[in-house]
Amino acid sequence: MKLFLGIAIVLFTSYCGRFFSKKYRLRKRFFAEFTQFNERYLNEVSYYKRPIMEFAAKYPCRGEFEKLLKGFFDSLRQKSAGNSVFSSVLQEYDFLKTEEKAFALDYFSMFGKGDSLSQKEYFSGVRKQLAEWKEESEKQSQRYSDLYIKLGFLLGLTLLILMV
Repeated sequence: MKLFLGIAIVLFTSYCGRFFSKKYRLRKRFFAEFTQFNERYLNEVSYYKRPIMEFAAKYPCRGEFEKLLKGFFDSLRQKSAGNSVFSSVLQEYDFLKTEEKAFALDYFSMFGKGDSLSQKEYFSGVRKQLAEWKEESEKQSQRYSDLYIKLGFLLGLTLLILMV
């Protein structure tokens, strides 16, 4: 009986470690998608110049970034509400820092506005910042995700040893 309870504790604490590392995995995927989206949009502005909705349909995103894009397009459809729908979606992202949320709000406020030359300059300028955040989030994900999972497992193993 103690052995089964101990195994359940090890599994539970390992799951808790995975749960606590979720923030870092979400952040890593978000910035990977964001960087890829920015590159696609730069190509779009430079060459194809399709309408925004057609561009978004052509290159679907996944995960949290997809939810952010849906919130942005919903706020475009509801012109009277302004960016309130988009801001509310963005505020739900607790894995982003305040600076990153403000950046995303500024980024999407420039999205599709102005001529192609000014958009190319702006979105080329943010490329460096997105690459830095992507690299930082990958490092943190690699470091902390594994750490939390291992700590959870070791805590469960320690509790198992103390029980037996």
